Amino acid sequence: MSSHAGSKVSFRRKVLLSQYTTMQVGGPAEFFAEPRLEEELMDLLEYARQEKLPFFILGKGSNTVFPDEGYPGLVISLLQFEKNRILFDKKNDFVRASGGVFLYRFVLACRDQGLGGMEFLANIPGTMGGAVAMNAGFSRFPGQRIEIGDLIQEITVLQYDGVRRVITKPELCFTYRSGNLSNCVVIEAGLQLWHRNREDIEKEIQACFQFRNSKQDLRFPSSGSIFRNPPAPAPAAAALIDQLGLKGTRVGGMMVSEKHGNYFVNAGRGSASDLIQLVAQIQEKVFHEKGIWLEPEVRIVPKP
Repeated sequence: MSSHAGSKVSFRRKVLLSQYTTMQVGGPAEFFAEPRLEEELMDLLEYARQEKLPFFILGKGSNTVFPDEGYPGLVISLLQFEKNRILFDKKNDFVRASGGVFLYRFVLACRDQGLGGMEFLANIPGTMGGAVAMNAGFSRFPGQRIEIGDLIQEITVLQYDGVRRVITKPELCFTYRSGNLSNCVVIEAGLQLWHRNREDIEKEIQACFQFRNSKQDLRFPSSGSIFRNPPAPAPAAAALIDQLGLKGTRVGGMMVSEKHGNYFVNAGRGSASDLIQLVAQIQEKVFHEKGIWLEPEVRIVPKP
């Protein structure tokens, strides 16, 4: 099946979404497309509007879980979207990157240009667009929070109604793992970085990887942190789960990591239904014992 006349995008039918999410669960998408250019993305959004077809914008799938029943509309994957477009303005320590650029590739490109500030993103398995949309962050230092929103100066978005718009820093409102970017696709981000010695950048990248490997369970497929950390002074989600002895709790093939309480892993042919049940079980136990309701950080797409 192809989109309307003039588009170069081809659709695929019944594509298993488990292949496009890091948790490796999810049934088939009725329609699936991978635009490479902005024009193709615009065509897809226009087609969805005209056909009144539900659609879902998907990056690397590291923070998304689709139901076992799949998705009844169009899933637009940005894995191939201008994935190599990174433009440097070294005079002003400024860089622009497409929403489809992988974070690790972006960090290495900045390293090679002697620009620091992005090292903390090296170990996050996502795309630039997804990272901006959810204000991705990471820190290996206790009590410190570093987020991509701290470095963003402007972004270019394609609204779901087809309007292209540039949003500058004063208009942006980044909060913990979210921002005011609903109903649009991030197609480019502009970030202010700073000069840093290449060797120091590489050391920080490796330090972030070593910290992640020591603290997080990377043996099995996962979606990273399942829950948002509750507001201070409450303990972090992982600490709450650990305090209640819930590591290793299992529903079907899904398990609370024995290494990190806020990591749920697909330990063996787990399903989305297994994950949803496990999330609910942990939420209820933490609320019953601690009086704190844990909100999911991972995006669980509702059943059709």
